[in-house]
Amino acid sequence: MDGLELIYDFFEDRPHASALIRQRAPAALGLLGALLGATALFFAHALADRSALPFGWPALALSWLWQAAVTFTTTALLHLILELGGQRGSARSLFVHLGLSELAWLAAVPAVLLCQAAFEKPVWGLRLVFFSIGLWSLALKARGIRDEYGVGGGWAWLTLGVPYLAGIVFVLLATFLAALGFILPALSAWTS
Repeated sequence: MDGLELIYDFFEDRPHASALIRQRAPAALGLLGALLGATALFFAHALADRSALPFGWPALALSWLWQAAVTFTTTALLHLILELGGQRGSARSLFVHLGLSELAWLAAVPAVLLCQAAFEKPVWGLRLVFFSIGLWSLALKARGIRDEYGVGGGWAWLTLGVPYLAGIVFVLLATFLAALGFILPALSAWTS
């Protein structure tokens, strides 16, 4: 019953939940939250007919694996960034905060169903649903950083944005280098 109380407090009584997470750091509960969030997002995408993966157990297992890997990696990167910035906190507690923030996606399935019932062509409504819940999940992550490391809200959002910005820069750089790899041989063949 303690796990359910902690989940309830995570959304309703932030100071109490943060104290419990700092005291106990239930990593299994954080992982469970991340996996439940991934499951809800998977079903919401399937209901919205937006899933790039075929609906089935292997695809669901792949989304669980992906979410677990992203949560672990994000925790490590954020903890490293914050530690290098002179902040002190627990990576294990941060993992719990990040995992539980994925529970926001549990609202996606009912929101998708309501959107589909309310609109004949719910394309923009569905986009708004996924964007809003994604923003809510990010806000819960920033709140977890703020609570665990004692930083301000702006610093928490900036720290949260750094890994995502690094990923975007990496993808853009890889795309540029791949395009350059195609263009340079074509240019050298054309000039010879």
